[in-house]
Amino acid sequence: MSIRNLDRLFQPRSVAVIGASDNPQRIGARVLANLAEAGFGGDGGALWPLNPKHQVLHDLPCYARVSALPAAPDLAILCTPPSTIPGLIAELGARGTRAAIVMTAGLAEIKAGSRSLQQAMLDAAKPHLLRILGPGSVGLQSPALGLNASFTHLAAAPGKLAFVSQSGALGAAVLDWASLRGIGFSRFVAMGEGADIDFGDLLDYLAGDAETEAILLCIEDVRCARKFMSAGRLAARGKPVIVLKVGRDAAPGADLVFDAAIRRAGMLRVHSTEDLFDAVETLARQRPQRGERLAVLTNGVGLGLIAADALECGGAQLAPLSAETLRLLKRADAPLTNPVDLLADVPVERYTSAVEALLRETQADALLFLHAPTAMVPSSLIAAAVAPLMRNASKNVLSCWLGGRSVAAARQVFADAGLPTYDTPEKAIHGFLQIAQYRRNQELLMEVPARLPATAAPERAAAQALVIAALAAGRGELSDLDARALLSAYGIALATPQQAALTGPTLAAARIQIATDPVFGPVVFFGQGGIAAEVAADRAAGLPPLNMVLARDMVGRTRVARLLAQGQTAADADALCRTLVQVADMVADLPQLAELDLNPLLALGGGVVALAARVRLAPARSDNTLAIRPYPLELEQALDWGGGRILLRPIRPEDAPQHQVFFAALDPDDVRLRFFTAMRELPPSQLARLTQIDYDRAMAFIATRNGPGGEPETLGVVRAVADADNQSAEFAVIVRSDLKGQGLGYILFQKLVDYFRSRGTAEIVGDALSENLGVQKLVRHFGGVVLPHPEAGMVRLQLSLR
Repeated sequence: MSIRNLDRLFQPRSVAVIGASDNPQRIGARVLANLAEAGFGGDGGALWPLNPKHQVLHDLPCYARVSALPAAPDLAILCTPPSTIPGLIAELGARGTRAAIVMTAGLAEIKAGSRSLQQAMLDAAKPHLLRILGPGSVGLQSPALGLNASFTHLAAAPGKLAFVSQSGALGAAVLDWASLRGIGFSRFVAMGEGADIDFGDLLDYLAGDAETEAILLCIEDVRCARKFMSAGRLAARGKPVIVLKVGRDAAPGADLVFDAAIRRAGMLRVHSTEDLFDAVETLARQRPQRGERLAVLTNGVGLGLIAADALECGGAQLAPLSAETLRLLKRADAPLTNPVDLLADVPVERYTSAVEALLRETQADALLFLHAPTAMVPSSLIAAAVAPLMRNASKNVLSCWLGGRSVAAARQVFADAGLPTYDTPEKAIHGFLQIAQYRRNQELLMEVPARLPATAAPERAAAQALVIAALAAGRGELSDLDARALLSAYGIALATPQQAALTGPTLAAARIQIATDPVFGPVVFFGQGGIAAEVAADRAAGLPPLNMVLARDMVGRTRVARLLAQGQTAADADALCRTLVQVADMVADLPQLAELDLNPLLALGGGVVALAARVRLAPARSDNTLAIRPYPLELEQALDWGGGRILLRPIRPEDAPQHQVFFAALDPDDVRLRFFTAMRELPPSQLARLTQIDYDRAMAFIATRNGPGGEPETLGVVRAVADADNQSAEFAVIVRSDLKGQGLGYILFQKLVDYFRSRGTAEIVGDALSENLGVQKLVRHFGGVVLPHPEAGMVRLQLSLR
């Protein structure tokens, strides 16, 4: 649904426990005790037990029914038999309650007439926008608020981590694990069956939660892939989101697909509970990192070898040492190799000199400090000497103090300095690899794709007509002739049988497949083809739509990349990547495309040819089966303006280069009025945010035309981002400075208004400087109002769409 009323769930002023009890074997008794022991109700909040069999529980007045409560509770917790749940939800909603936790489980399996009790519960909640956590939820905790609305055996300590799990049992185990390690939480949520509030809703809420610095998810399954991806991509732009997948899906390739989804959203996947919290330790303290080259400083040859082996297994590398670093190490009488192995009895000064040299090394992206205790130099003295250097370093520093009591003081020194510390060299390397993988995923989320080379546009109409005709004739699998025509419409060549026979088998071939995942919908797979396809275990998955950045990432994760590097040109690699993008375009354009298998696929002479193709069709799927909404081609609009033809269309990631040129052409004063600050150029992260939008929750229309040299140029842009409830969309508009006053801003704004009105958004709003009279005139022209703003020098712009 949305984040509507989730504040009542996490920050209620009053809580009613329906089904409260004094029987310690009852859930209602444990919930009431947890709330009372956490102190809820003692600080202005109200705690109301409800049970007709009691007058007092936990020294609190107990009420017989919902209608007897002093007021509508912000949050109701239901621990009553299944048959009572729909009626209680209806009564609470009518009274004014807007959030509930249903701890009763199994409602989906119990029928109430023609529908399940779970559906009856949801139907009862819908008219009141009452949000439900559960059913089958263990509850939630907001420790800083003193809210323990759960029947867990432990209260979470306050902290900055939000933890969300579908499994209550796993959540309780994590609470136990975290309490032993002093880990605290901003929010702790056991989602249960997720009939209403799901991962997408919680990600949206936690993305904007000031109490939360990192989000941890324990996922058994995802039910609404597009909502999950949209919310995950938004949350991951602002704070680390770390995912533990619980349970393996039996569907072929399902784990690859889940990996692809997490990568695409800029999140980080881990594979154990310990990794989950290790990742928080690492990512919460990380500094920006350019690459994956590691310098290692140790006091034992064996420790260095262990680290080097683990690094190689993880696909990263030891940093080469520059001549300047070697000079500094030599002056410090330290070894001139990486890892840098100091002798067990070297004085503290040797450590500081070596640390200083390695921190200056520009070819090293991070430093790992490994130390085993010795009898000659106390570990605590070494830690006290090097920690200040590392704390102020510009690069990531990780450490391993191997041992127990003898290195406890040294570990504490590093912890106090905010430096990640691990028990073993392997764990330290794993931490470095987590930083590297997280950086890669964030780069995929933020990276600006290069402009695509000019190619012929796909012949979409011809392709659509072909598949419709084939299905109408009962041909679920295309003939060789039809397959060749379909692929040709997207610029993909299919060899004739005679050409294929002349080519012969090859190990350097690739394979591209389309399959449908039961959760994430259509997926593109890439890997080795030809005779290697049956034995090669490495495949990469990608969620359509794709661009060249995403396609290169897919290719780079397979053996095909290494084979290309050994004997083929960059043009061949680019041609394969373009083919991946073209295949993903087919998926988005043709909802009848059920399966595609191009194998083998050869990249030769800067082009690609498929030697064989299999295409299977099925009745058209819904557009919502795509996990990520593709570019909305239907919103493109050509019109006459300024004595020529312009195109109004949604912005694309590939528009980034021309968007930077557009920005450079703006007068400094226009930049200040739009961005409220002076900027000379858009930094890459800002450029990515402006051009890589989520079409499910935002829209940006550009006006574009071909410039004097034939290159496309951006003339103006209008954008708006809708809130998670689709009630309000915040807008901004700017036209190239030399084109102002010609009505282009009005044309763009009309396009935006029409679009958001069509999707049911209630209003468009915006903030502007008081001196920006142009945008105020624009909004008034469309029937909007200009309102006072709480901040001096600003106005609030508001346009109702209803």
